[in-house]
Amino acid sequence: MALMSLANRRSLRFLALSQAGLFAANGLTVPLMVNHFGALGAGPALVGLMFAASQLGSLIAPYLWGVRSDQIGRRRPIIFIALIISSLALLTISLTQTVWVVMIAQLLLGIAGAGFNAGSLALAGDLIEDASSRGRVLGFFRTTGSLAFAITAVGGGFIADAFGLWAPILLASIMQALGCLATFGINEVAKPVDDITVVPSAQPMPPANPQFSRGATIAFFVVVFTWFYGMGAVAWQWPAFMKTLEYSQSSISALWALAALGEVPALTIAGLLADRWGRRPLLMAGLTGQGIIYILYQFVASTWGIVPLQMIRSLTFSSYETPALLVATEMGLRQRRGRLAGMYHTIAALGGVVGATIGGQLVAWQGYTFSFTVAGIWMMCVAWFIASRLPRHQSA
Repeated sequence: MALMSLANRRSLRFLALSQAGLFAANGLTVPLMVNHFGALGAGPALVGLMFAASQLGSLIAPYLWGVRSDQIGRRRPIIFIALIISSLALLTISLTQTVWVVMIAQLLLGIAGAGFNAGSLALAGDLIEDASSRGRVLGFFRTTGSLAFAITAVGGGFIADAFGLWAPILLASIMQALGCLATFGINEVAKPVDDITVVPSAQPMPPANPQFSRGATIAFFVVVFTWFYGMGAVAWQWPAFMKTLEYSQSSISALWALAALGEVPALTIAGLLADRWGRRPLLMAGLTGQGIIYILYQFVASTWGIVPLQMIRSLTFSSYETPALLVATEMGLRQRRGRLAGMYHTIAALGGVVGATIGGQLVAWQGYTFSFTVAGIWMMCVAWFIASRLPRHQSA
């Protein structure tokens, strides 16, 4: 293990700027998108399907994006194209009032997000593979996204209150376009063809890390699926739940921003702890803590306790996020890192699709608190019966 080269550090900074553009756009839109869909006349079940359309795009595309990045030996073109598509999709969502057009745009948004996620995760893994403290470096890299999200989430709520829900979505489209410009500062060298192990995309890709047996790999992907089930079932419905408690859009965005702001130090700390303690303890803590928070929302959301609860949510989110991304980059060598990054995001999207669909139906049937409780209990069970089977430490 060694220090990162100057070229890799510079490229990682520009990748962080590109990521900041994406997360800034998410900060403007995620806390209010569910309410924007509601303003178009969509009920909870249809809102769930709209988010499921985005997750469906994320489901079908990541592995294909990842395979393509492995084939060409470069990640930057994938990231650039994905951000262009995402920017145009957000522009469409901001200007149209037609539900089926929004549904198509959401699908394209998911496909584009899949390209960015697979390409950027693989590229980050390429850039940090020789770093002596990968957890710390990746955690710090990821904080730029949370910081951008926190800043724009606060502003997005006030913009929506002043001009309408469409305005921050339009601004998000511009943020995505700025992220495209940042990719020109990324310098990556294509791998020589002789160094690339060509594996047919139809065949399963076994992990190169000897610590990851088939059972451990399955356990990890069950953890990923479960985490994103919770995101689909709870996180995307949370703004509408808070709206029923008569929170203003600016207050909802500010509370979401508070959690994102707490991630700025927490993601780096989680990376340091992952280097010291291993990935498994943090993944278990993240799943357990997030599950408890989802259950507590029904008791705390209407009181002042929502503020400290959102701050604790920063810790539980970071406890999952940094070690999970680390594991995804460590499961294979550079020649197949794109495929494995794509697989990670495919499983994540599948969890999101199932969560958004089932969560929306549970909300329509028994209300928000029932859906949140189901997700919370499921996450805690997976933490203690599945995540506990993961290896504690990953090899270099």
